[in-house]
Amino acid sequence: MSFLRDLKRLVAVLIAGASGLIVLLDFAGSGPIVAMIARALVGWAALITAIALLIGILSVSWSHVQRMRRRSADWGYSIVLLAGMLLVIVIGVFFPLPGTSGVVLPRSLAEQPIRQLFSTVYEPIASSLLALLAFFSLSAALRALGRRSADAVVIVVVAAVVLVAQLPLVYTLPGVAVTVQWVNDYVALAGARGLLIGAAIGAIVASVRVLLGFDLPYLDR
Repeated sequence: MSFLRDLKRLVAVLIAGASGLIVLLDFAGSGPIVAMIARALVGWAALITAIALLIGILSVSWSHVQRMRRRSADWGYSIVLLAGMLLVIVIGVFFPLPGTSGVVLPRSLAEQPIRQLFSTVYEPIASSLLALLAFFSLSAALRALGRRSADAVVIVVVAAVVLVAQLPLVYTLPGVAVTVQWVNDYVALAGARGLLIGAAIGAIVASVRVLLGFDLPYLDR
């Protein structure tokens, strides 16, 4: 269907393309008029995102409240979710930053006292889940070796060598620390940079497709 026959799609593509182009020009460096328009667009986008987040929170809360009222399966998890959400909101709103008084909303999750809550509750839970990954990784390695795939064997052998090299008794051997550092600085870093470059190229292609109207994630289709 062409743009001329679909007015909704045409208007949406024009607005999205013009907005994205203005913000991109401001990022590249342009005049004060473009910068002012770009700041306004970014502010509108932030406001719309905040409203959408609030609507999403209310929708999720209402859904879990209904699960609790109906005593649906695993409705106890709904209690934990709602309690955690309310705890973060109450601590962030009614326990202001040091040196302030009254209701002072934190600007990010990295500020006190929300940061203290994350350090006390969230980080131990995350550490426990990460510790369990060792057992899941071992189980996955055993299953991969059971299939006798060459790729799986190479991955498991490399992972085992790296893990053994990190052991204190092995790491202190002559030449091991230098070899591990060389692998981290050249081999691992090269792979990580390749992944980042690939992700950046994919993001650029996806953005161009959105700006040109080939992909329309902002339309209700």
